[in-house]
Amino acid sequence: MEELKKLMRQAKEILPYSAGVIDLTGKIIAATDEELLDTTDSSVRAVLTSDDLFASTADRIYYKILIGEQPKYVVYINSNAPDSQVSLKLLSEWIKTALKEKGTDADKIIFIRNVLLDNEIREEIPMTAREFKIDCKIPRLVMVVRTTADKGADALELLQNYYTDEEVASVIAMDETTSIVIVNAQEAYESEDSRNEFIESVSQALDTCLTSEGCEAHVAVGSLVRTFQEISKSYSDAMTALKVSKIFEGDNHISRYDKLGLGRLIYQLPRSLCEMFIDEVFPDEAYKQLDDETKMTIETFFNNDLNGSETSRELFVHRNTLVYRLEKVKLKTGLDLRLFEDAVLFKMATMVRTYIDYLDASNDKMIR
Repeated sequence: MEELKKLMRQAKEILPYSAGVIDLTGKIIAATDEELLDTTDSSVRAVLTSDDLFASTADRIYYKILIGEQPKYVVYINSNAPDSQVSLKLLSEWIKTALKEKGTDADKIIFIRNVLLDNEIREEIPMTAREFKIDCKIPRLVMVVRTTADKGADALELLQNYYTDEEVASVIAMDETTSIVIVNAQEAYESEDSRNEFIESVSQALDTCLTSEGCEAHVAVGSLVRTFQEISKSYSDAMTALKVSKIFEGDNHISRYDKLGLGRLIYQLPRSLCEMFIDEVFPDEAYKQLDDETKMTIETFFNNDLNGSETSRELFVHRNTLVYRLEKVKLKTGLDLRLFEDAVLFKMATMVRTYIDYLDASNDKMIR
C-alpha cells in the first residue's frame, strides 16, 4: 500500500493528468490527488467484469493490472486524450514492476530467514540462492541485535540505513525485538589475528551505530562460517552467545560466541549434573548462609585477582577485616578463597548456581 502511494507521488511529477490505483472492492488506495484516497469508484465493478483490459467512462480511462491471470488492481487516468491509454499502460507496467520487485524482496527475506533457522534442505540452498543473486561461496558472520519491542523498528531502520550495500551485509527482521545482520567476511580468513580483528571491528561498529542514535540494544556475535549454507550455525551460535551473556555477564553490550569462556560450557551441561556439582561444593546449601556483604566482598576479591591489598582499598576496609570475612567464608563453605584451587572451585560453583537460578526463572530452556 505504501509502495503504491509512493509511486503515485512520483507519477504526479510526471503525468499531466490525475491518476490513481483502485483495489478490487472499488476503493481508491493510492492517487496523485490524495484527497481521493479511500473514496469509492462505482465503475470498477463493470471494469472488472469486462473482457477487455481497457475501459472508459466520460472522464476516466481504466486499465486492469493482472498478476498471473487474475486482476489485482485497476489503474485510472482522468483524461480521454489520445495519448491517455499509452500513459495508462506505462503507469501500469511501472506498478507491476514495483510489485514484482517488492515480492521478490519479501521472498528473499523469507528464504534467508528459513536458512538461518535451518528450515531449508542444505543441498537445495545454492539453487534458490542463485535466483536471489546470493553468492554462497562468500564466508559470512551472523550478528543478532536484540532490543525491546518499542525500539525494534528503530533499530531495524538504523541498521538498514547503515548497511546499504548488500555486498557488505544484509539486514532482516526476525521478530519485533530481533534484527539479524549477515556480514560478508571474505577478508576475515587471511589469518587468526585477522579473524579476531574483523569480528571486533564489525561488532563494535554495529554497537556504535545503535548507541550513537540512543538505541539501546544487545549485540550477539556468532561464529564465522565459510559458506552461505552454514549461516544457520552462525545464527545458532549468536543466539547461544545472547543467552549465555544474559545469564552470566548482565550489562555487556556485545557478546561473542568465541569469547564466552566458562559460561558456554556451563550452559551446555544438563541440569542434573549442575545440581550434583552444587551439592558437592556447597553441601547443605552452604552458599545461602553467606550474607550480601560477604558476597560483595567475594566478588571484589575475584575482580582484583585475589589481591587482598587492592580488595581492602576498594572496599575501604582494613586488611584484617577482609581476612576475617574470608575466614567466615571458609568456615561456612569449607573453601579458602586465598587458595587458587578453592577460588576456582568457588567461582565455578557460583556460576553454576546462577545458571540453575536462570532455569528456575525461565521457560526458555532451549537454544532457539
